[in-house]
Amino acid sequence: MLGRGITSEDRPAAIATLKRVGYYRLSAYTYPFREPPSEADIAAKRTRSENFRSGARLEDALHLYEFDRKLRAVLLQALQEIEIGFATKVGYALGKRAGDGHLKVEHLDESACRRVNQDGLTGHAAWVQRYEKLRKDAKDEEYVKHHILHYDGEIPIWVATGFMDFGCLIRLYSLMDARDRKKIAYEFGLKGNGSDALYRWLRALNILRNNCAHSNRIWNRATVDVPPKFSTQVAPAQLHHLNDLENDQRQKIYLLIALTAHLERAVNPQSTWAWSALPTQAKKLGNVGGMTLENTMGFPEGWRDLQLWKKAESEG
Repeated sequence: MLGRGITSEDRPAAIATLKRVGYYRLSAYTYPFREPPSEADIAAKRTRSENFRSGARLEDALHLYEFDRKLRAVLLQALQEIEIGFATKVGYALGKRAGDGHLKVEHLDESACRRVNQDGLTGHAAWVQRYEKLRKDAKDEEYVKHHILHYDGEIPIWVATGFMDFGCLIRLYSLMDARDRKKIAYEFGLKGNGSDALYRWLRALNILRNNCAHSNRIWNRATVDVPPKFSTQVAPAQLHHLNDLENDQRQKIYLLIALTAHLERAVNPQSTWAWSALPTQAKKLGNVGGMTLENTMGFPEGWRDLQLWKKAESEG
């Protein structure tokens, strides 16, 4: 890397950093500083040259790496709060029907549960397979052992949500009775047919959560499973600007960060995350070698002035 045009103000420190972080992990943050592709690069299906443009500094790449690392931590804080809040709502809604409401199709949406997937399993049977694996993995948890010992292994839904991962919870939500899904969506601030929108949002946020938890790059990363535009009658006004994002912006992370801000505040109305923690970290990116929030992460111009990122009057 240091032999292909990128410079460093402190070469020994740079080498030590490369040994600590790893070349391939850090190389993703140097990519924007490379020269445009040559004919040979294009023939090899590379979108950038292996050589760096004049003035490229390793310190700038390290700044991006540190910014990304801290952003992941900030996002994970909010995503975990959303996950816990969502699990609580799912457990409460199904628990009102039956303690084993997650295991009995009659307490769910029978049509969705009986739909056969490409593996020949019904939607509910496939979900139960995943559920049983997670329950087995949690067999040494005290609350699981308690129910195995005293209740013949029957674990009610409000307890079972404790060992379900986010993906398992989201899939269960998609199998729930439409009335229960609608009620949960309403508690997250979505009206009308908001349950479909919530499901798509949570699916995308689960991918983001996993990337954050596994220290994968999220800065300048293309979003997988981009949630579609929604009806303005479904989502609150503070999210309507998301429908105005250009297609290339929708592929970037701002869309998911904005959805995180809304859902996290719905779970915890007293949270300062949307108007304090996230904006504070976001501004630390600055303008490193032309890398800004707007051109690498899809943030719209003037985003700080949007209602979503302002402190509500009720928050004092």
